[in-house]
Amino acid sequence: MDKYPVLPEEEWPEIRKAKASNKTGWSYFENLVKTLHQELGEDKTAELLEVFMRGNAHRFVVPAMKSFGLEGNDAWSLASYFKLATGDIIGYKTELSRPEPNVVSYRLYPPCLWFPKLDIPPSFCEAMGCFEKEAAKIVNPNIEIKHTKLMTAGDDYCELLFIEKDPND
Repeated sequence: MDKYPVLPEEEWPEIRKAKASNKTGWSYFENLVKTLHQELGEDKTAELLEVFMRGNAHRFVVPAMKSFGLEGNDAWSLASYFKLATGDIIGYKTELSRPEPNVVSYRLYPPCLWFPKLDIPPSFCEAMGCFEKEAAKIVNPNIEIKHTKLMTAGDDYCELLFIEKDPND
């Protein structure tokens, strides 16, 4: 009987397997997006990414915030979800700051884990930003999301601002 292959545990501990799985998953996503672009064009691909990301926000944000122990619905709590999910779990180098009392800046630094060659149109990043915008609608409609910098548009990093609007305005 043939012996089936097994990864040696000393060479492939759980963390290495998890990192390989993560890299594979994002590589598949990258290739899917590029295939959609090739087959459907930029506008239709961006439209589909928006639908996909809004749906993901509904599926994942509230349960993940709860699992991370984030109980607030303010801009800092919402931005913290993204820092934990995208930074701590997915592996981006991220940073949160508060440049103004009602604004939280969320930055993602290179390399881009989703599109490492930055060879997609910025419109795809903007479309994928529907996730953050939908998350804000779900968690607190008085938080506005603005994308101020995109690596795919030539910026040194990506930046999103979580702006707490006055509910009386």
